[in-house]
Parts: sequence; structure tokens; C-alpha cells
Amino acid sequence: MKNFRKIILLFTVIFVAGIIITVKTVNSSLQKKDTLEKASEIEKDITYLLKAEKTIETV
Repeated sequence: MKNFRKIILLFTVIFVAGIIITVKTVNSSLQKKDTLEKASEIEKDITYLLKAEKTIETV
């Protein structure tokens, strides 16, 4: 019975450590500021392509 408790405790520690690592990883990736810059660059590219497409249609 003692070994069973040790096994349960080991899996619980591994599970909690995994949750903590996952939360820290996701939180750090959400705090990055360069994602906003990349999003604005993508938006500029899309608007440029849409304008270019309109000029091609009118020609």
C-alpha cells in the first residue's frame, strides 16, 4: 500500500508540474509584443494586395 501511495504521489507531482510549465509557456507567448507588429505588417500586406487586385481589374 505504501508503494501505491508513492506512485500516486509521483504521478500527481508530474501532472501538476506539467500544468505549471504549460501555463507559464502559454503566458509568456501571449505577452510578446512583436506579435502585434507582425499582425500590422500582415494587415498592410493584405491591403496592398487588395489595392493591387482592384487596379488589375480596372485595367
